[in-house]
Amino acid sequence: MKSERAYIFLFAFMLLGLLITVQFKSVLNSNKGKTSIQFEIENYKQLLNDYKVKESKLREEIDRNLKLKSEFERSFFERNSDKAFESEWEKVNLIAGLTNVVGNGVTIKLNDAPSYNNKPEEAKYYIFHDIEIVQIINELNKAGAQALSINNERIISTTDIICLGPTIRINESRYSVPFEIKAIGQPKKLYDSINNSEIIQQFRKYGKRIEIKEAKDIIIPKYSGNVSRLIKGLEVTEK
Repeated sequence: MKSERAYIFLFAFMLLGLLITVQFKSVLNSNKGKTSIQFEIENYKQLLNDYKVKESKLREEIDRNLKLKSEFERSFFERNSDKAFESEWEKVNLIAGLTNVVGNGVTIKLNDAPSYNNKPEEAKYYIFHDIEIVQIINELNKAGAQALSINNERIISTTDIICLGPTIRINESRYSVPFEIKAIGQPKKLYDSINNSEIIQQFRKYGKRIEIKEAKDIIIPKYSGNVSRLIKGLEVTEK
């Protein structure tokens, strides 16, 4: 009886080993045709997805904290009934980019060129980089933009726009193409200024996809980052 059990266990382990070997070879064969660049692209995609999940959770937490902050401010003003102070507070928040705003202006959609001439050394000319996004923002500011956002990230004086691998970090969040820039101001002036700018003509030369439109009732959200972090280390002083 013991001998029969031994044979059964032996057969079971041999079958398990065979299944593992077949599975391992199957994985090897599926990866055999992939180049190192393809593996790198897949790794970047996975990293990007991981960051998006983390970003979503952080945004939920930020929204909860902002809601608590708004409730505290409303409660404070209701208790003190200081209309002058409340009006000044709202003005300061508006100037600082800490309130949602709506107005007419332009929207700009940006995307990389659909293809390039297969020369890796020239690929950089066909995709959008951080410095190019900054140049567009500067052009809009020169044309009198009163409020700006990129992918619904409010642009304030301390906003970082930095390339990080295949993404661009705006404030504390990462984004890949496409990008949508919203600007509130005089629609025609903003449109003419950016559409006829030298930087936009250069982008079009390389086939980068750009769509500029005048728009009404554009909504630009408030800055949702940690404002306290931006003034850490500063102290008020007399003249």
